[in-house]
Amino acid sequence: MTSKPQECIENLVSDTLSVIDGLTTVSNHSDKSLVESRQLCSKIPAYIDEGILRVAVVGVIKSGKSTFINAMSGRELVQRGAGVVTSITTRIRKGKKNKAIIHLKSWDDINREIESCLEMFPGKDDSLPFDIRRTQDRQQLRRIFDTIVSAFPITSQGLRPEALVIRNALDGYRHCLDVIGSDEQTITFDAKSFNRHTQFTADPAKAFYVKDVCLEVYGKTINSNVEIADCQGADSTDPAVLEKIFSYLEAANLIVYCISSRTGLRQSDMVFLKRIKRLGLMENILFIFNCDLSEHDNLKNLKATRDKTIAELKLLVPDVSIFSFSALYTLFEGLGKRLSSKNKKRLDLWREDKEMTAFCAKEYTRFLDGFNLLFKASRFNLFYVNHIERLKIVIHILEEKTQLLFDVFSAGLLDQEKARKRLADLEGNARRLKVIVDNSVMGAVSALRREIESNLKNAFLKDSENITKLVTEFIHKAEIDSHTYRAGVDATGFKQILYMMFQDFKRELDLFILEQVTPELKQLVRIQEERIESYFKSLLDSYRIDYVTMGASKDGEDDRFSLEIIKEEEYSRAADLENIKKILGLHLPDRIFSPEYTRAMQANAVTDFSLHSLVLFVSAMMDKHVRFSFTPGLDRAAGKIKKKTLAMMQRQIKAYHSSLKQDYFFPLIDAVTRDFKDKILQRFTMYETLNKDMDELFCLKQEEKNQHLVRIKKAKNDILRIRALLDEFSMDFETDTMRIEY
Repeated sequence: MTSKPQECIENLVSDTLSVIDGLTTVSNHSDKSLVESRQLCSKIPAYIDEGILRVAVVGVIKSGKSTFINAMSGRELVQRGAGVVTSITTRIRKGKKNKAIIHLKSWDDINREIESCLEMFPGKDDSLPFDIRRTQDRQQLRRIFDTIVSAFPITSQGLRPEALVIRNALDGYRHCLDVIGSDEQTITFDAKSFNRHTQFTADPAKAFYVKDVCLEVYGKTINSNVEIADCQGADSTDPAVLEKIFSYLEAANLIVYCISSRTGLRQSDMVFLKRIKRLGLMENILFIFNCDLSEHDNLKNLKATRDKTIAELKLLVPDVSIFSFSALYTLFEGLGKRLSSKNKKRLDLWREDKEMTAFCAKEYTRFLDGFNLLFKASRFNLFYVNHIERLKIVIHILEEKTQLLFDVFSAGLLDQEKARKRLADLEGNARRLKVIVDNSVMGAVSALRREIESNLKNAFLKDSENITKLVTEFIHKAEIDSHTYRAGVDATGFKQILYMMFQDFKRELDLFILEQVTPELKQLVRIQEERIESYFKSLLDSYRIDYVTMGASKDGEDDRFSLEIIKEEEYSRAADLENIKKILGLHLPDRIFSPEYTRAMQANAVTDFSLHSLVLFVSAMMDKHVRFSFTPGLDRAAGKIKKKTLAMMQRQIKAYHSSLKQDYFFPLIDAVTRDFKDKILQRFTMYETLNKDMDELFCLKQEEKNQHLVRIKKAKNDILRIRALLDEFSMDFETDTMRIEY
C-alpha cells in the first residue's frame, strides 16, 4: 500500500459500504444487521479525524525545550530563553490560521490556590474566605509575602514555592483583573495579534492566572492530528506544578526529553526522570542531547560530554535512545532569510566548524527518522488499529450474510422446504436465547461488581501492603527536624515556625503521594480495568452463537440441505473501555490526598507549645543545671502535625476509596454492561426477519435469482479483496514498527 494510511482506510470504508449497498438490494432493505454495519462503517473516517496524537517536550530549565519546538515547526513559535518555570503547558496544533487561545482560571480557582499557601500562617484573617479582589486581602497577602521572604530562609532552588505563588499572584493581579471572571474565561489572539500570547506564556506573574494555552499554527510543518506540548516546570519543587506536568505526560503518546550539552545530566534531571520512571512512562521516550555549539571547542569534547550523559542515563534507562544535535543551529538553518543579522553572524561562525555542524545535521536527520517511525507506530496504534478491527467485524458479518444468501439462491425446490424448517428452528432458538441473555447478564455482572469492590477494599482498608499502609508508614517515619527551625523561633515566633514546618511537611507528603502512591493507584486501576475486560470476554464466549450455512450433504440427493457450523473469528474486544470512558466523560477522582489544617489545630499546637515551654522555662529558673530549650516544644508540635495529618489522611483515603468505587468503577461496569448487551443482541439481528426474507427470496423467479447470485458472487469477491487489504495494511505497519532502531 503506497497511499497514506488515512486514505487507505477511507478507500476500504468506501468499498465496504458498496458491498453493503449491494447486499441491501438483495435483502430488500429489511436486514437490520446491514443497517448497523453501514452505521458503524460510515462513522470511521470522522473518528480518525477527531483523534489527536500528543507529543510532550520536557526537560529542566535552559535545556532547549522551546528551541527544539521552534526547530521542529520551522519558526519562532514559542519564546526562547525566557527561563520561566511555570505550571503552564503550551499546546501547539495545526490550524487554518494562526490563533492563540488562552484559557484563564476562575476567581475561585485562583483564591483556592493562594489559600493553600496560607494554611497555618499566623495572623491571617479567617473571618471571611480569602479573596484577592478585596484590597485588605491583597494588603494582608503582601505582608505575608514580606514575612516569608524576610524571616524564612531561601531554599537551594530559590524562593520557597508558596512565596513564588504569592508573588506571582500579587504581581499579575492588576494585569489580569479585567479578564478574569467567576467562570473560566478565554482570550483569543488572531493572526495579526498572534504573538501577543507571549505576554501570558513568558511572564510568570500573568502565567499564574492562566490555566491552559493552545496555539493553532498555520503551515505544513505540523500534522493536523498532532499536538506538541511545551511542558514547563520540570525543575519545580511544587507538587501542584509537577502534578499538572505528569497529568499531560500520562496522556501523551510520545515524550521528547531535552538535556543541555552545556550542563549535561543535572541532579534535577535525575530526580525528574526517576519520577517519570515510577509512573511507568519510559516506554515511548526519546532523549535529545541539545548541543550548545558555542560551549564546545571541538567535536571530540562534545562527544565526551555526550558519552558521559549516556552512561548516566543508562542507570535509569538501559536501552536509551539519544540523539545529539543543536536545536538552535537547526532552527537558524530553517529560518533562512527570516534570520536576524545578529543570529546570521552566529550561524556563519558555527558553519566554520564543518565537522561539528555535519555531525549535528546527521544526528538531526537520524532523529527525524527515528521520531517518524515511532510516531508512525504510535499513530497507527492510536488512530487505525481499532478502526481496522471494526472493519474486520463488519466484513465478517457481511461474509456470513453473503454465504447465507448464496446458499438460499442455490437451493433447489426440495432443499427450500428443508431450509424453511431448519431456519424456523434457528430463529426460535435465537429468540429464546435472546431472552435468556437479557435476563442473565445483569446477574452475571453482579459477581464482577462484588469482585471489584472486594479488590478495592483490600487495597485501601486491609492491613497488608496497600495504599493506606504506604501513607501511614511514610507519616510515621517522616522526620520534621526541629533543629532546622529552632534558630528562627526568637526572630519570627513560634507561629511562623509552625507555618513553615507544616508547609515543608505538606510538600514532602504531596511529593510522596505523587511519586509513590499515585503509581500504585494507577496500577490498581489498570488491574481492575483489565479484569473487567477479561470478565466480559469470558461472558462473550459463553453467549457465542454458532453461525450456520447451508451446504451439500454427503448422504444423498434427498438430504442435500444441512446446517454446517462455521467457526466464528472474534475480532472485537468484548469491552472497549477507553471509548466508553470517553463517551461517559469518566475520569479518576481529581484530588488524591493532601494534608489540610484548621485554626483549631493551630491553636491546639500553640497552646501545647506555650505550656510546655513555660514548664521548661520555670524549671530552668529553679535549677541552674537545667538549660532552657525550645527544641522539645518544637518536637511536640511536629508530633502534633504528624498525628493530625495521619487522621486527616485516613479520612481522605476512605473518601477517595468510596469515590473510586461509586463514581468511577460502578458507572463504568454499568456502561460496559449496556454496551455488552447491545453487542450480544446484535448477534440475533440476522435471524429476526429471516423467515420472512426467505419466503420472499424463494418466491423470486429464477431469472431474478440469477441476477441476485451475480451480485452475491461479486460481493463475496469484494469481501475477500477487502479482507486481504486489511491484513496487508496491518502487516505493513507491524513491519515498520519492528524497524524502529536508534
